[in-house]
Amino acid sequence: MMKTFIIAADRTVDSFGSHQDTDNILNLAREKGLVVVTLEILSLAQGWQDKMKPHQFKSGASAMAAIERARKILSTKKADAVLIKGQDFLKTGYGSCEREKFMKFYHENYTPLQGYNELVPLFLQKYKLDEKEYFKIRDALFENYTKTWKKINPANSMPHEKWYQPLTKYFRGVDCANPSVDYSGQIILSTEKVADVLNIPQKARVEILGNSFVKINLKGLASLPKIAPYHHLKRAINKAITQAKLNFKDKFMNEKALLDAYTCFPIVPMALLYCLGLVNSLTEIPDLLKSYEVTVTGGLNLGKAPWSLTSLNALIVMRERLISSDKAKFGLVHGNGLFGNQQGITIIKK
Repeated sequence: MMKTFIIAADRTVDSFGSHQDTDNILNLAREKGLVVVTLEILSLAQGWQDKMKPHQFKSGASAMAAIERARKILSTKKADAVLIKGQDFLKTGYGSCEREKFMKFYHENYTPLQGYNELVPLFLQKYKLDEKEYFKIRDALFENYTKTWKKINPANSMPHEKWYQPLTKYFRGVDCANPSVDYSGQIILSTEKVADVLNIPQKARVEILGNSFVKINLKGLASLPKIAPYHHLKRAINKAITQAKLNFKDKFMNEKALLDAYTCFPIVPMALLYCLGLVNSLTEIPDLLKSYEVTVTGGLNLGKAPWSLTSLNALIVMRERLISSDKAKFGLVHGNGLFGNQQGITIIKK
């Protein structure tokens, strides 16, 4: 497959940051007469029942779905560059009742919290994990996210103590995503030839080594028994790693690769760490977490979760971390959509 690069990426978070880098590249591309196609990740207000156009995406794995489309566009020479963008002002753009209404999935009107709460027992049964072990791993995961968050945001305060109280049998507030953020993100993809035409510095070019987007066609609560084993996540991992020709476990364990797990609801990162082969059983996860950070963002509670833009945000942050890192050359970003029906993996290299 033709090499594809992220040649620019930027974001705004609660009015901090700008799109100066991506806008400058887009203006230059247009001045040079290059064809730029735009793919859009939709906001929360775009209903789940609404029919999407081919250039539109919506889910926690939307970045991977968009990258898959972008690579096809570039490889068939239908464009010289592809802009993937999205914005959602979740903090100021919705009333609390309006936001709650939009967050419900499917005609059953189930929230993610309700769906995942029903998924946990199926997951525990499949992986032969008892509830005591589940809670131990759950708490260790949040401690790991906290370590990362405090390192990258030493001045930021932690959640109020009420968020550490149970919302359901299996989840506290801090185990769920925190969508209270106004967010906008943009990345530009191109081939190496177009990057040369645009005079993109080598350091700013981050190659997409592997990308996958896999989904289960069943919808709603009927999909939960099919999701619980996470075989589709394993397929997504295998596809991306095969494309990348990378021993991710070896690179990660030797601090040559960074990871950003999708952290909304603890069984999701548990499944990821197991399917990546970083542990031989789920009970080994707490020991792994003592030595290795599994997010670059601090997770979807502390680092905030701009709904369908979470995987796009993680890619932007991962690119920043790799460019500034003295040691790590590779990054793997995980996306998870709906109740876990959709799984995405992107592997990048600086």
